[in-house]
Amino acid sequence: MSSKSTTDVLVIGAGPAGLTLANYLALQGVSVRLMDRAPSAPVRVSSSVHGPGSEVMQRMGSLGNLPNETPLLTRATAHLGRQPIRLRYTTPGKENLAPPMLINQGKIEGALREHWAGFGGAVEWDCGLVDIEQEPTGVTAVLANGEKVRARWLVGCDGAESMVRKAAGIGYIGRSKRYLLVDAHIDWDLDRGGLTSWIHPDGRVGAMPMIDPDGGNNLWRLLALDPDQGTEKPTDDEIVSRVRTVLAERSPYGGIEFRDTTTKLTFVSHARIVDNYREGRVLVAGDAAHPHVPFGGPAIHTGMGDAENLAWKLSLVIQGKASEALLETYQGERRPIAAEIVLGKTAPSQIEKMRNPIVRFVRDQVVAPLVKLPGFETLSTYTHSQLWETYRGGPLGGGSRFDSKPVPGDTVGDFECVRSSDRRRTRLYDEFHGRWVLLVPAGGADPCVDVVRQRLGEEHFVVLERKASNAASKKGRGEADEVWLVRPDGHLAWRGEPQSDGLDQWLEGMLRYGRAKKK
Repeated sequence: MSSKSTTDVLVIGAGPAGLTLANYLALQGVSVRLMDRAPSAPVRVSSSVHGPGSEVMQRMGSLGNLPNETPLLTRATAHLGRQPIRLRYTTPGKENLAPPMLINQGKIEGALREHWAGFGGAVEWDCGLVDIEQEPTGVTAVLANGEKVRARWLVGCDGAESMVRKAAGIGYIGRSKRYLLVDAHIDWDLDRGGLTSWIHPDGRVGAMPMIDPDGGNNLWRLLALDPDQGTEKPTDDEIVSRVRTVLAERSPYGGIEFRDTTTKLTFVSHARIVDNYREGRVLVAGDAAHPHVPFGGPAIHTGMGDAENLAWKLSLVIQGKASEALLETYQGERRPIAAEIVLGKTAPSQIEKMRNPIVRFVRDQVVAPLVKLPGFETLSTYTHSQLWETYRGGPLGGGSRFDSKPVPGDTVGDFECVRSSDRRRTRLYDEFHGRWVLLVPAGGADPCVDVVRQRLGEEHFVVLERKASNAASKKGRGEADEVWLVRPDGHLAWRGEPQSDGLDQWLEGMLRYGRAKKK
């Protein structure tokens, strides 16, 4: 056996979450090793990513030209009884520079691996984890090949069957069910610009457009809960037959022809979530913390969001700028979002569970017309795609509903800015790259710059000024006179007057106690 102590963080699992975490840690100067039990890059079944996932890649600097190379997934239609609920995966009134994409997960991972290679990193394949040995100052990973790798911190991004989670003894609650998945060429009138699903008490059935390698325009992925949850695995013919039956029972497309069926498989989906995101020196992220049905993108962008959130916090702890109390905010901010998505607390998921005939009548005749109202459709859109992702109720958030938006914890949208250092025009999201952003008035805010430099370090933040056109409105003029500190994950940390000492107080509270400290 050999023992190595050459890394700050050992990441187990080279999917979207693990690759995102490795990239963000490297951006902040943290040494990382990235391992995966697979012998090589695996073939993936997921094939879309929502706007928040694209925005993570944009802030990281790995998005590249992907939005121009792939079809955009801009909408979804969920049929509730006879009423269609139409959702849009874009922000009303906002230009989406990092839009949702209809893209194979393998292509996302390829872009992330290429970015990781730019730091000299490479995925160490065929490195299965057997056990974990924890000590107060570090953790040792025991690998199947007999090697022992020591790191200061270990993060499990190794999927629903996470060995990291099991070895660390992290609790796991929720449910598991078997799903059917079929890819087939189908000629029907469904919208290829988005997802379509039919909500049913026995489980929804969904259809998602797929990119056909042969250039066709009628390849679809069908996914449904298996009506037979027995232990015996169905044959390929039984899978197709069951999907046909489910589609006939829960949609108006009974008898539709499946041609050239390319994929026929079953898989067990775990709608589960961990009790804790951290156990000592071990943390979990992505599917290791909250697996989700691989349909429609939430699993990918939620895991990438975990990684982006954790990376800057773990970096500050490793660099000695923050106490370990800051790591508790990782769970405080990310677990509520995962619980809402994974455990089915969204409105459509609750409606879907209505089985009583009387309740179903109320659903179809009363609830269904109501959910077509623009307000409900907007709420469902933002909830499902996490366009309203906010940490304002978390340990680092703050503000009331009467405060000017955004409040601390809210996502800050992208807009044009000017670099204070060289007066070059740029965009907010293009300047993160793992750094904090300090937005200052045109006249500058030297005291605030000095505070951030002292607390976070010169290399870990950039100073930007708002472009003049962004301050034309009354709201814009008010914001232009303020200082905003924006976290590396695009969420507002603090906003206030240039002469205020509140910024230093907020940073002290965050770094020392893991909570917002208000004046």
